[in-house]
Amino acid sequence: MNKIFKIFTIIFLLNIFYTSISVSLIKNNIIAKVGNEIITLIELENKINTTLILTNQKINQENINKIKTLSLKRLIDLKIKQGEVEKYNVTIDELAIKSHMQRISKKLNLEPNNLKIFFESNMISYEQYKEEIKIEFLWQRLIAEIYSSKVNISKDQIEREFNKFTNEREKIIEFKLAEIEVSYDNKTKSKIINEIKDSIKNIGFSKTVLKYSISTSALNEGEIGWVNSKAISSNLVNEIKNLKIGEVSREILGSETLVFYKMLDKKINNDSNQIDIDQIKKNIIAKKKKKLLNLYSNSHLSKKKNNTLIKLQ
Repeated sequence: MNKIFKIFTIIFLLNIFYTSISVSLIKNNIIAKVGNEIITLIELENKINTTLILTNQKINQENINKIKTLSLKRLIDLKIKQGEVEKYNVTIDELAIKSHMQRISKKLNLEPNNLKIFFESNMISYEQYKEEIKIEFLWQRLIAEIYSSKVNISKDQIEREFNKFTNEREKIIEFKLAEIEVSYDNKTKSKIINEIKDSIKNIGFSKTVLKYSISTSALNEGEIGWVNSKAISSNLVNEIKNLKIGEVSREILGSETLVFYKMLDKKINNDSNQIDIDQIKKNIIAKKKKKLLNLYSNSHLSKKKNNTLIKLQ
C-alpha cells in the first residue's frame, strides 16, 4: 500500500513539475519581433497587469481585452525607442527616474521604499516598469539632443505673441492645465475619443494619462503647469476658458494627435502691469519648444517604426 502511495505521489509531483515548465514556456513564447528585439507573452502580460493595477482597475478579461492592443503597441514603441537610445549611447538622469518613482509611490499612498514590495505583492515586475520609465526618459533626452538646435523660436514670433499681451488691456487669465495627448487617424478617431471619455469617467483623468497619453507630460500625470492666456492660441483659450476647476475639455484636434485638457486651477490678474514680462516670454518659448519637440518625437518614432521589420507571431 505504501509502495502504491509513493508511486502516485511521484506521478503527482512530476505532473506539477512538467505543468510548471509548460506554463513557463508558454509565457516566454515570442509574440512579436521588432527588428532584432523580441517581445514575449510574459512581457505583454506584465504590461497589461501593471497598467490595470496602477490605474486601480480589476484584472479581468473585459479590462484585459480593452488594453491588450494598446499595451502591445506601447511595447513595440518601447523596443524601437530602446534601440535608438542604445545606438546614440544616451546617458540617464537618475534623479528624474527617482522623482518619478516617488510620485508613483505618493499616488499609491506608499513610502518610496515600499514601492518594490507593492509590485511584488501584486505579482508584477518592478524591474520591467522601471526599465520602461528609464527608456522614456532617455528617449526624451535623445529627442532634445537631436532636435534642440532645430527648435528655433524667433524673436519675431515671441514679440508677436507678447504684443497680444501688451496691446490688449483686458484681464489676464492664467490656467493650470493637465493634458492627455493621443495619436489618431480618420478610421480610429471616433473610437479613441469614446475610449478616452469612458476611461476618464471610469478611472479618472490622471490614470487615463498613464493609460493612453503619448505626450512627454505623461511622466508627470499630464501636468503642464501654468499657462498664460496670452501665451497660447485664441482658439485654445476659447475651448478652455469656461472650464471649471476639475472639468475636462472636449477633444482638441491637431493634424495627427488630439488632446484633452483638464483645468487644475485658474487665476485672474486685472492689472497687466503686475504681470512678470520676462516670465510671460519664457512661457511662450517653453510652450512652443514643447510643442515642436513633441512633433519631432512623434515623427522620429514614426520613421523608425516604418523602417523596422515588425513581425507579430
